[in-house]
Amino acid sequence: MAIHIKELEFSYSKEKILKDISLDIEGHQCVAILGPNGAGKSTLIRCINNLLRPQQGTICINNTNIKTFSRKELAKRLSYIPQSTESLFSLRVFDMLLMGRRPHILWKNTEKDRDKVVEAMKTLNIEHLAFRQFSELSGGMQQKIMIARALAQETEIVLLDEPISNLDIRHQFEVMNIMKSLIHTRGILALMVLHDLNIAAMYADTVIIMENGKIIHYGPTEDVLTKENIASIYGVEAHISKRENRLSVVPIKISTQKGLM
Repeated sequence: MAIHIKELEFSYSKEKILKDISLDIEGHQCVAILGPNGAGKSTLIRCINNLLRPQQGTICINNTNIKTFSRKELAKRLSYIPQSTESLFSLRVFDMLLMGRRPHILWKNTEKDRDKVVEAMKTLNIEHLAFRQFSELSGGMQQKIMIARALAQETEIVLLDEPISNLDIRHQFEVMNIMKSLIHTRGILALMVLHDLNIAAMYADTVIIMENGKIIHYGPTEDVLTKENIASIYGVEAHISKRENRLSVVPIKISTQKGLM
């Protein structure tokens, strides 16, 4: 699976949010999109999902322009997990997951669709929640259910917009461990907007750093998450260490020249 973006630009009214974005991402891996607030990270994800229509440029999935896909066809290729559902759904968990099968359903759901939902629940160990109301569950459980729904949707590409920002530390690691496992076992390409540099260092194979609507750095995690890049983008002096094949980012001092982000 592959995403190819060329000369992408997006504006809200007269304010340009994305500026000349060109990007090629291939293979099953975890790609972290980092950057200060207002850098354009979430806007980029929403353009890839065709929720926002850019004024210029192209986005292709497996060499096909997403503009040629219907919403249903696009949903067979990529799934989207938002930052927070804000408990808007008053559905049972099983029915929530069944919604992920909608791109595959011609008229009504079949035994195969129901089996895919059960399979997704088993993968994330949430069978016991099948008949619980989604809105009654904790934020961590809701995120697990949204991941399960993406699994039931059977897409090769999963887009996640700040999937752990509202979770406590236990659920943060639980959600990230689940996604990392699924990337390798299911052959998924996952693009996720993150704020935590250490989470990105632990889980991402590739890192994109954005600033002011542009991609400033893109490449393997070790090559991108350097103290020089962190100081330049975030205005934070950091110590980078590597232990057990994992990077660790330890902030030391905030630069007064860069200012608070």
